[in-house]
Order: sequence, then structure tokens, then C-alpha cells
Amino acid sequence: MTKANITPLARVKEQLMKAGEKPFNGRYRVPALWTPFGAEALDGNPPIEVQPAKFYLSHIEAIEAVRDPGIDPVKSINVQMRGGNAGSWVVKETIYNVFVRLTTAYDHDADGVLGGGKVDPTLNAEGIRETGTFLKTIALLGHIKRLGGTVIHLLPVTAIGKDGNKGVLGSPYAIRNPYKLEPSLADPLLDLSPDEQFMALVEACHCLKMRVVVEFVFRTASKDSDWIIEHPEWFYWIDEKVVDRKVGEADPEIARRAYGNPVFTPVELEIINSKVGRNDYSDLPAPPQNYRSFFKLPPLKKSIRLNETGQVRGEGLDPETGKLVSVRIPGAFADWPPDDNQPPWGDVTYLRMYHDENPQKARFNYIAYNTIRMYDTALARNDLANRHLWNRIRDLAPYYQDHFGIDGVMVDMGHAVPVVLMQEIISAARSKDPDFCFLSENFSIEQSSVDAGYNAVVGYAWWVEFKREGVLGLLDHVGVRGVPLPFFGAVENHNTPRAAGRPGGEKYATYAFLVNTFLPKSVPFIHGGFELGETMPVNTGLDFSNADLLKLRGKPLPLFDPGSLPWDGEHPMVGVTMKILKLRSYFRQTVEVTDPSCFVLLDTGNSDVFAFLRKGAKSVLMILFNRNLELELGCTIDLNIHISHEVHCLKNLLEKKGFVPELPLNEGVLSCSVRPGDAIFFAWEKPLPETFKEA
Repeated sequence: MTKANITPLARVKEQLMKAGEKPFNGRYRVPALWTPFGAEALDGNPPIEVQPAKFYLSHIEAIEAVRDPGIDPVKSINVQMRGGNAGSWVVKETIYNVFVRLTTAYDHDADGVLGGGKVDPTLNAEGIRETGTFLKTIALLGHIKRLGGTVIHLLPVTAIGKDGNKGVLGSPYAIRNPYKLEPSLADPLLDLSPDEQFMALVEACHCLKMRVVVEFVFRTASKDSDWIIEHPEWFYWIDEKVVDRKVGEADPEIARRAYGNPVFTPVELEIINSKVGRNDYSDLPAPPQNYRSFFKLPPLKKSIRLNETGQVRGEGLDPETGKLVSVRIPGAFADWPPDDNQPPWGDVTYLRMYHDENPQKARFNYIAYNTIRMYDTALARNDLANRHLWNRIRDLAPYYQDHFGIDGVMVDMGHAVPVVLMQEIISAARSKDPDFCFLSENFSIEQSSVDAGYNAVVGYAWWVEFKREGVLGLLDHVGVRGVPLPFFGAVENHNTPRAAGRPGGEKYATYAFLVNTFLPKSVPFIHGGFELGETMPVNTGLDFSNADLLKLRGKPLPLFDPGSLPWDGEHPMVGVTMKILKLRSYFRQTVEVTDPSCFVLLDTGNSDVFAFLRKGAKSVLMILFNRNLELELGCTIDLNIHISHEVHCLKNLLEKKGFVPELPLNEGVLSCSVRPGDAIFFAWEKPLPETFKEA
């Protein structure tokens, strides 16, 4: 291979080989779990002190050793592997979610501080980047493969803005330029650009036949986005004199004079919810006039400037007075429901997806639910589409396909992207790769996502399964009635409470992950840190009570500040996660049967004890769990029509600490007690039909 066509991973390897020949005088520790692909997991062992170049080289060599010579890892592996079928491959995979900056962060010099550099807070005193990098993510692939992960889902890796950052590092969702990668994700151990290091990560994944899905944000940008200076008409603008509303402001008069999410009356909220519930988006109630008056017309490009703190300013026309006023970019907020309690998103702003019919007397020149998500029918017209913006968004996935060889995209709040634009995005990507996968951050599992072209949605399992009524509804909806497309078997994500941080801790995390993994059309989803029993949330975006928000207020959150996962010590959830995913793989033929008739919700005789069957051509699987986290509860389950009378006991295949090895059957009836929060997994051969036996 010549220098001209050497692959990105080979360039990384070449540099590491040279660096490995030189002495390394600093201290560089890594977690014991970060062992190369094919090596034994060393959970519970103390951190290992290594020569960093040699350490990362060992991982690349282990990856290269198993590379399939018939696959070109620089390109997407979708069309190079069987069963792509327009992105539907995702239903047979297991996703491991990586927030690069957090997931592979580590205190390498053991000084008790993550990074801490005065100029660059991601670097330690020796110039080592202690927040996560693409190179360190390559070293995590062995761990992910051992767990059972087959797809890497990356939170946004794009360049981060600075205006309004909530923390030291800023959110990956505050995107300054979606066509540029975040420089701090490159590892200074390599003399390679962020693009080259990301290419190497994708190539390494493909060598292991792991696909790479990148998350994109199509509706928002940072408040100092490169696009603002280029195209001010793509954004909303407000009078610079209008101050932002303080978090938790309760005085209605003060709230009225400050910028924040528009405040609707109870009557207006009732009308809004009723109309949206009926999918009637005509003449949706607008925000109060005083709120709408904050907004001015976009400034001319020549008036755009940066103030002394790097914030974008311009001169925009006030449509009411006809005078020019100094304007700024407003922050964003949760768009639905209109009275959502999430803290404001002061580091991002919404993109203007549609132009007003009469820009000089604009009817929709404001940010609200009916202009950024539940688009009013008078606004959401093809002739009013912000076409130049749409084209730039449409071409984003093809750019990453051409430059990095990615295999799919997760669309942040995909159901809130205009339908026509989303169709164009999918069409453009699949014209290059017919098996390119599209995932949507949609918490509903509905036919509309199928119609839009998505292969799977996030779904809502994480939101309901820790509640008795919620888990029952989930089993009935997904199992008994059935859903139209795959969904994530996620018990947590970067916006929710951690599963191990909910009541019951790892007991709850175990039974919830087991249930999710074996639901019909479920795509197992591991949020990085779940397997470590992490309890600290990454962000407080979803399903946090006001009390939760108050408790966490003022504490640094990893979505915005330096943070790391608890890689050191013992992690019982690692073994549990591996075992559950191995069971799914072993019984794949049964798991892949998704006909609702093959799912049976069993009567246990106890409202806190749940059990269900998955029936395949050759085997029957049974999941039994006690959602009561304090009491041991009894149950009685009649399995006569599902199991042979020759079976006198059921073996529990979910081996974990303190597990029950087997339970007796009495004439086809299982009577037992289940410990608080315990989960049990049984499997047996499917009994032959009586008519077949007689024959």
C-alpha cells in the first residue's frame, strides 16, 4: 500500500508504532476493562499503567487480526454484508451508545482531576487529553464487542459553539457547524486531524463488522453558529434589550417582560392539546402579543457582527415601528408540551424552517410550538420552505457517507422535522447507500414513522417500565397488540435518569433490561455506563420531577462539563448485560418471531409479579420478574397449554449473583416465590401439537 492510498487506521498505526519506540516519561493509566478485542475482561482489577502508544497499537493489531479481507472497512459495510434491506438490519443488532467525550474519559495521571488545564480544560498537566477521544473509543471496541454490542451509536461529534454554554465544555447538541468535527475529540497523541481520527474509528468498527450510526440535529444550531453569519435569514432574532427569563421565575409580570418559553393560559393549553391530539394544525393558538413583539426581522448580512464576548449581533427591522434595532439570537426551550418544565436550552436556537408568506408583516415570526414542531398549516407549505437551508440539511448525511463511510443516522427529534424535508434527507442518503439506516428520536411507536422511512424509533420503554401500570401497558401494547416498527429496548439514555439510579438500583436495571431485550421488535440498547451501574445522569432532559431538578441544580452534568464513567472497581452489571445478550443471541430464532400470536402475557395471580412467553418454531422463552423492590412475592402460573407434562422443573438460565437455579413444576403449574426485584429466564422446547403426536 502506497503512502497515497494508506487507510486512516493504517496512518494511526504507523504513528503509534513510531511513538512506541520512544520513551514515555509521563503517567498513563487505563481501566482494566479496556482490553483488546479477543482478550479476557479484567473487571475488578486495578487500573493498568501503560505506554499509551503501545497500548493503542495493541488494540489496532487485535482488530486487524480478525478483519474480513472481503470487506472494505473504509466504506459503509451495509451493502457489503447480507440482510441490509433498506436499513432494516438494525432489528437484528445491539446498539451501544457512545458520548465520546464522556464514555472514554479517564483520569490517566491519577491526580484526582479530569483534565484541568488552564488553556484547554480537557488536557492534564502533561498535555494528555483526559476527556474522551476517537482514539480511546477504538480502545473501547473490545469491551463493547464482549458485551454483545454490534452497532456504535455516537451522540453528535460535530463542532460545539460557545455562546450560552451551560458548562465548561458545552453540549454536543450546541452545533456550531454540522460539517465540521469537534476538535477536542481528536487525541493529541496523534498528529492527525479530527476528520482523520474519526475515519480511523469508523474503519476500526467496520473491521469488527460493527456499524456506525451518527446522531444529527436538524432543527437547532448553536447561538454562534457559522451559519448565522452566512445566512441570518435562517434564524429567528429578538430585540437585544430583551433579557432572558431566569430559571424558575414565578412572578407572571416579570416572566411576561423577559424572554423564555411563551406562557399560555389554561384555556389556550386546553385548545392546543385538543387540536394537536386530533392532528388539526390549522389556526393553532399563537403566543401572547407581548411575546411575539420581542421578535424582529432578520438583519442584513452586512450588519452582522460579533460583540466583545463573541456573541452575534445585527441590525434588524422592527415591523411595528419600521425602525432598525440591535438584535440577537434567542435561546431555545422544550417545544412540547407548551408548558414543559425542562430548563431552557440557552446554548442553542431553533432554525427557521419556513419563511412567512409576507416577511414584512410576518404572521409567524416567533419561536413556539406551532412554528418549530406542530407546524401551523398556514406556515407548513412547500412554497414557503426555507429551501437553501433545507438543501444544506439534506446534503449532510451524504457528506458523512462520502467522507467517513458511516452506516446510518439517528435523527434528533426526527418526528419534528418537516415531513417533506425528512423524505428528501432519506432519499438523498439512500441514493448513495440503499441499505442506509434511519433512526428517529421518537418516543411513540407509530405507523407515521414507517411512512416517513424510519427503520426504528427510540420508543417509550424507559419512561414507563418502572411503574406497575406502565410495564403492564408496555407488555400489552408491544407484545399482545404489536407495533409497526422496531424500537429501542432502552432502560435509559443520555436525557433520562440512570436505571441504576432509580429505586431498586441494579435490581431494577437488570429486570428492565431483560424485559426490553426480549420484547418483540425490540433493539437492545446499552447507554454507555449502564453496564457499569452508573447512577449520575448525563442530562436532565426527560422524566425528571421538579424535586429531581432541584436536587441536581448547580451540579455539573456530563452533557456540559468534564465527566467520566466509573470504570474502576467491580461491575456486576457487566456480567449480567453480557449474559442477557448471549441468551438473546442463542435464542435468536425465537426472538425474531414478531407475530403477536407468539407473545403470551401470563396470569401470575399477583399484580406485582409479571411473566410473559415468546414462542418460536422450536423453543419457548419465559421471562418472570417481581417489580416489587421490597417484598418477596408468590405467584402461580398455569403453563399446561405451553409445556410438555414430561417437564417437571424449569432451569433458570440467567446466572447472576444469588440466582435461583431451578423451580419445580407440578402438573404443568409453576408455584413459587420471587425475591424483591428479581428476574428469572426459562426456556424449553416447544411441545408438539396433539394432532402431530397422535400421528
